[in-house]
Amino acid sequence: MSSKRILGITAFGVLLIVAVIGVMLLVTYFRHESGVVNLPETVVTAEIPDGTEPDTLDRVEVTPGTVQAVVSTLVRPDVYSRIIKVESFWDDGQVSYTIHVAVYSGFTSIRTVMPAGGEKYVIVTPDTLYIWYADDVSFFIGERGTLGDDYRIADEFQMIDAYEDILDLDRDCITNAGYTVYRDDDCIYIEYLSPFFGYLRKYYVSIGLGLVIAVEEYDETGRLVYSMTAGECLVGEVDPAAFTLPDGTNVLD
Repeated sequence: MSSKRILGITAFGVLLIVAVIGVMLLVTYFRHESGVVNLPETVVTAEIPDGTEPDTLDRVEVTPGTVQAVVSTLVRPDVYSRIIKVESFWDDGQVSYTIHVAVYSGFTSIRTVMPAGGEKYVIVTPDTLYIWYADDVSFFIGERGTLGDDYRIADEFQMIDAYEDILDLDRDCITNAGYTVYRDDDCIYIEYLSPFFGYLRKYYVSIGLGLVIAVEEYDETGRLVYSMTAGECLVGEVDPAAFTLPDGTNVLD
């Protein structure tokens, strides 16, 4: 065999070995890369009518099955004040209440402006319930413990649902849940279909405040029958005068 032919065979063999090594390196590279996939962070959101979504991304998944567990982790501020508007609608009209709320370390003051213009006052303390109307010189005194826990009593006099009420909902009747943004506030959104009347209730719970900031209820025809919306919540700010009884006693003292 000539030296030229031997040289040619040798060169071909070297090229073949180089090609095989190159293929092996490429295969090893792609196998390695396929094990490292940078997935985008995901937000599970409810299908909200206006299509808005929160701008926060790193949150636990919220579904109809998990929303109550997530809501149970929320905590109300210890001191705050806000104004709530509650409206009820029916075929021939509507009625509206404006409710001024101040909360101070377990004490809750509620001043409700009635539809006809009168005002009702309620103060809930850890031990006692006080009720009177504008211009009254006397007031009702009751033991708070006979009516239930102070959070629920205060919420009932505000004519609102609290996040604690959401925890008592029948999980099987929660039809939708997720994250959304309501009036620039990151919220947990819950839809609940009443098994008795077929009414659909929508809750918006502020993640930062631990407070329900809006509720809407629709009858079986889709007509709005109840609405609750809360204005700005002033955390850490209350007027001490809101806790003064008609006789001049301040329950905070």
